[in-house]
Amino acid sequence: MKDNVDPESFLPLTPAKFHILLALARGEQHGYAIMVDVEARTGGSFTLGPGTLYGSIKRMLQSELIEEILGDDPRRKY
Repeated sequence: MKDNVDPESFLPLTPAKFHILLALARGEQHGYAIMVDVEARTGGSFTLGPGTLYGSIKRMLQSELIEEILGDDPRRKY
């Protein structure tokens, strides 16, 4: 995140962004692993569909709330 950005500018977080950030707090994960983590952590009470997940990730990357890391598998982004 840029140094001059006020963290409160990201608030309030949508439920999807909140759960994505909680999943990523455990470490680097690709999209499907985030979906599985969120469902397991919430006992299935909150699920992320692919459209919501990847749309949220795209917006979070654009706002520099998260960053992309290339892993060993070129098909996956973390």
